[in-house]
Amino acid sequence: MIISSKFYYKLSVLCFLLCFRTSLFSQDKIALGVSGMYNFPLNSVGVGLRAQIPVIPRVQLVPQFKYAPPFNTIHELFAGLNINYIVFKGNVRRNGFKKGMEVEKPTIYLTGGVEYNRWINYIETKQSNSKQNNFLPEVGIGTSVGNYSVRLFGEIKYNIRWQESYGEIGLLICPAYIKSKRKASCPIY
Repeated sequence: MIISSKFYYKLSVLCFLLCFRTSLFSQDKIALGVSGMYNFPLNSVGVGLRAQIPVIPRVQLVPQFKYAPPFNTIHELFAGLNINYIVFKGNVRRNGFKKGMEVEKPTIYLTGGVEYNRWINYIETKQSNSKQNNFLPEVGIGTSVGNYSVRLFGEIKYNIRWQESYGEIGLLICPAYIKSKRKASCPIY
């Protein structure tokens, strides 16, 4: 299957417009994150970067980049876009402290999307649907816990094309909620 460069251009413009539109309406809620990844069937590890952008209530757009280094059996990188749908919104606290005996309730979400995969040390395999460049649809479930400025997250995802599962654990930081300790100074005349 050959996909034209016009398709990639239109997809890039669409992603940019969605990100721009959401940043206008929810600029203070965009979170940036780092993660560690483990592919269960391959026993390989990797690292990732992501952004989490709220689009509408309960829906988030999650562009992400992941890299599995060359010490793994398969040296590869991923660039993808997922959509998270929040099924259960937990108790996210603005200042990071629980009130009294409040029980910690995590946020639970369903996730789905597509990733571009570049298999760097590609070799022919018995699996006929694997190439050096691949598009991989994936679905999964995730959870996050914490406050508005810092949250831990964990996800289990399933790659539909290669029938592989992997887990991801990471940290999300929302810069808009981190308070500055600088004091406003008045000019002296």
